[in-house]
Amino acid sequence: MNIKKMLGKIKRNVISPFIKPICDWPLEKRVAGAMRAYARQMGHTFDLSHPVLFTEKRVWYALYYEHPDMTRMYDKYLFKAYIEEKLGPGYTAPLYGMWTSVKDLERDWDTLPDSFMLKSNCSNCSRNIKRILDKNSVDKRKLFRQVSQWLNPVNTCKNDYMRAYYDVTPRIIAEKILKSRDSSGYLDNYKVQCFGGVADHIICGSASRKDDVSAYDTEWNKLPVKYKNHRYNGDFEKPPHLAEMLDIAAKLSREFPQIRVDFYEAEDGLYVGELMLYSIYKYESEEWDRKFGDKFILP
Repeated sequence: MNIKKMLGKIKRNVISPFIKPICDWPLEKRVAGAMRAYARQMGHTFDLSHPVLFTEKRVWYALYYEHPDMTRMYDKYLFKAYIEEKLGPGYTAPLYGMWTSVKDLERDWDTLPDSFMLKSNCSNCSRNIKRILDKNSVDKRKLFRQVSQWLNPVNTCKNDYMRAYYDVTPRIIAEKILKSRDSSGYLDNYKVQCFGGVADHIICGSASRKDDVSAYDTEWNKLPVKYKNHRYNGDFEKPPHLAEMLDIAAKLSREFPQIRVDFYEAEDGLYVGELMLYSIYKYESEEWDRKFGDKFILP
């Protein structure tokens, strides 16, 4: 075992049980930490009482914004019922099971299908997720040891500056693997950014082309916007369910000053992947960060 892996193991198994997650910090400490994190990521600081850029307003949003459904939206287990309540059945990946302990997952392992997605209900950015293609070939001892860490709040989004996660109870969930529309095996994803109930633009990407992520307006005209740390050179076909995406995004976003509605185009139709109030990703150039900031009216 190399030193990096050894230190990681020590942190997970020895230190992390005694670390207080960010959700348990006092607000003043969370504010200071969030501002430091923003400065590291963006290269500048700002006045939190007068945010201007889109990315600046999202920091304020993450620290202060409240909505009665935030926990249901951000808990990937409760999220399925929330979406069914808003849209009807069939818009989220079918659920195979939910567990609050690894012991219960072990007990139910044989009842699961041969292939499935195993996830934390309280993580994002593809963290704490396993794609199980053949459960009979899995090293169960190793897997259960890994997923047990997903139940520790320090290893989830409860340990981040995003208050929507703070009341989420960590769980493990298993759900159906959605099939892609082509032979690549990867799903195209579409992040529809909305302001005040109106879809504004779409960030399009695919797991098979990780560096190619592009922005489009709602008429599918490509925008000269660089998103996050991706190259601006991906060309994507207009999705077959674009009109339905925009209609759903409008329904799900009408209660919020700003929200991102994420979709997957799968072999058997359109699925809502998640709702995101605040992910502090940079739009380049700053002109676009400012334009989107002007559309983001804080409450």
